[in-house]
Amino acid sequence: MKYFNVPADFKNSTIDQYHRLNNTYDDSRVSEIYGQITVGNLYGSGRPCDMIPKIDMNTLEKHIAYGRQKNIDFSYTLNATCLGNKEFTEAGMAEIAGFLDQLYEIGVESLTIAIPPLIEFVKQSKYKFTIKASTLCDILNANKAIGYKNLGADRIVVHESINRDFSTLKSIREAFGSNVEMIVNVICHKNCIYRPFHQNQGSHDLDIDATSTRYYPHRCMMKRIEGIDNYLKMNWIRPEDIKYYTSIGINYFKIQGRHTVENGNPAKTVECYMKESFDGNLLDLLDNFSTTTAFKIYIDNKKLDGYINAFQQRPNFCKNHCLQCGYCLQYAKKSIDIVKAEEIFQGAREFYNQFDQYNKMIENNNSTRK
Repeated sequence: MKYFNVPADFKNSTIDQYHRLNNTYDDSRVSEIYGQITVGNLYGSGRPCDMIPKIDMNTLEKHIAYGRQKNIDFSYTLNATCLGNKEFTEAGMAEIAGFLDQLYEIGVESLTIAIPPLIEFVKQSKYKFTIKASTLCDILNANKAIGYKNLGADRIVVHESINRDFSTLKSIREAFGSNVEMIVNVICHKNCIYRPFHQNQGSHDLDIDATSTRYYPHRCMMKRIEGIDNYLKMNWIRPEDIKYYTSIGINYFKIQGRHTVENGNPAKTVECYMKESFDGNLLDLLDNFSTTTAFKIYIDNKKLDGYINAFQQRPNFCKNHCLQCGYCLQYAKKSIDIVKAEEIFQGAREFYNQFDQYNKMIENNNSTRK
């Protein structure tokens, strides 16, 4: 059985779609949706608040109740990577405890958490929350998985960078047990230099600041368009290849993209993974069929058949030294129209260079100091 954890768009009609899918596919089900409040929110998470649905406690309570009627659970994303050291003060602890009271009262029974002291705090609270260690915990090996298990995590979401490292995934599964989860529609670059800093920025984005919320997404896009093979290095898992993960005992899969659900179609995404097939632009699937950028190239998903084989069949195939390889570039040339892609890349470079607010701030700062 494949179990899917899907971002909440807080629409009952979407839960109805998940319920239909659960009754259609015998070997798959949407078991959980996840999200958070943004109105009156005290704590950040893995996404800046301006990118996700505007939800208050009352709306969240109703949505949790409706999902429960359809036998779909809810996990609250309390996975900020920084709380400004609130968790180490008496006043901060009291505030967190009060927030947990509110969540429990409206029906939250599961929390996705990133920082260890908060896991300890929740585990010792009066409530029996189920705790999931977030992908932001950077669980990269069996030792770290065991560490979070000993801390009290009931489930873990592994770091996306090991999505194609089958030997490491096997060892984590053996060490932690069956409750290992993976993100399938990954859009982040493997070995991204911005990752931990982007996470911290998002954790503090309760008050919107345009410069801070745009800096990392802009840098991410500029990284993508350095070369067409960068799109293949994002460690996504194709629907056709999910069978290789269930074969090693991993049965929990997460659809990421809380920033895409309002204008996208997460039900369509999860159904592609349920039926293990998708014919179309891979980037549409990764973005939950939402328009996230005007500079989207076309990657023919079906022309990536066989791409996973080297990773799956040859232990330690990827050395994380792309300058000495070229494997991803071979498949990029098979699945992408290079000429059209370069035209799109050029337009993107011009746009992002023109509207780079951070560089403009640097220029303004330097000009005032002359």
